Amino acid sequence: MRRTWEWFQRRATSAYAERWLAALSFAESSFFPIPVDVFLIAVLAAGAGRWMRHALITTVASILGAVFGYAIGFFVFEPIAQPIIEFYHLSEQFAHVGELYTNSTFWAVLAAAFTPIPFKVFVLAGGFFAVPIVPFLLASVIGRGVRFYLVSWLSHRYGPRAAELFLSHFNKITLALVALVAAWVIAHYDLVQRVVELFG
Repeated sequence: MRRTWEWFQRRATSAYAERWLAALSFAESSFFPIPVDVFLIAVLAAGAGRWMRHALITTVASILGAVFGYAIGFFVFEPIAQPIIEFYHLSEQFAHVGELYTNSTFWAVLAAAFTPIPFKVFVLAGGFFAVPIVPFLLASVIGRGVRFYLVSWLSHRYGPRAAELFLSHFNKITLALVALVAAWVIAHYDLVQRVVELFG
């Protein structure tokens, strides 16, 4: 990880930092193993004043990467997507994703887009199971956007160390958010039911 961080830092301070950010964000949605948040923090540390621009680049590139990954899963699953899944030992998770998609595309993708769950598994599975593209994209935009803008804002407001701490405790923070969302869902069950029917 130290070597990876040094590699990120060198490119984050280069003249092509934004291009690297876009490329890694795109790749992370389908096959790149390291969460792009790490490189985003390195870029923000080098140019903290442009946090909204960097968050936008990361989000847009990640969504485009998700579309690309969806296409891989849909058109060329066996020669390309399957080796990626097997390389990362995610075959079991892939099967579970298929079960989640039978309940709701929108909520399954939203959870993967925001949380530490490997987003690439849901992206490739989305294409393979031919889930509806509109809820897939909408959930990806919301989940990825909230995550990257939150990381960028924390880094801008409190420094890169705060963003790193946020990522290191992401699971606990996510559980707390899930608890809050669950409480809200219970209080607004009728509204949530209509949303599920609309985007399911």
